[in-house]
Amino acid sequence: MKTRVISAAVGLALFVLVVYIAPPWAAVAAFCLICAIAAYEVLHNTHVLEKGLPLWLCCLAAFCLPAATAYDAAYFLPLLYAFSLALFLWAVIRPQQITFEQIAQCYLGAFVIPFLLSSVLRILAQYEKGRLYLLAPFLAAWCCDSFAQITGILFGKHKLIPQVSPKKTVEGSVGGLLGGMAGLLAYGAVAGRWFGGQPNYPLLALAGLAGALAGMLGDLAMSLLKRKSGVKDYGNIMPGHGGVLDRFDSVLFTAPLFELLFRFTEIL
Repeated sequence: MKTRVISAAVGLALFVLVVYIAPPWAAVAAFCLICAIAAYEVLHNTHVLEKGLPLWLCCLAAFCLPAATAYDAAYFLPLLYAFSLALFLWAVIRPQQITFEQIAQCYLGAFVIPFLLSSVLRILAQYEKGRLYLLAPFLAAWCCDSFAQITGILFGKHKLIPQVSPKKTVEGSVGGLLGGMAGLLAYGAVAGRWFGGQPNYPLLALAGLAGALAGMLGDLAMSLLKRKSGVKDYGNIMPGHGGVLDRFDSVLFTAPLFELLFRFTEIL
């Protein structure tokens, strides 16, 4: 527990440094690196691709994708085309060394997961108050995580989906949903009082609920892939937490949700 708390504190300090203190290019570099590590974890550490050119092509594409989509979506197509050309050229030359399932999983690691995670960078880059807006998906996801864990420890009796995540309970999930809503309402109050925001509290409550649900789905989705692969954690880059995907799984669907909310609604 002590290691987990220390690791979380260090991670939070790095997040504040990269997003709120360092120049903008630091956030771009950080999320490019995070996406590359996530691709490596979901492909190599789950034994989908142990080694070889396809693995490194996936990591390279995942590294480039956040920068390619955050500032100009026109770069996405050339990146996708170049990756597909290289991957299938290698597959045609060495058909016995790659399966259909591995090819499909390459796109999951190189594009799907990095694109979803890159919503964090798109929120930061595309809005004048991007640094303020960026707190919303993290608060919804991480407040849900924290409240779910506390509620589950205190009141958890009924397992939620034990085949996917043995420790999660129905009671903990309810606490997590309430935590997500509370986190977003507090976020709106602080933004309205000190940062010139105009919070729409009913919409913030709904966004907190939806963000918490999306965070739970991301957590369960990444747990499902781990169970199917027979691994406990995606890595050990964060002591006490596991890998990048173990820590950012709850943001996987929450960040894109808030990217859409900020684009089409006025929650703040």
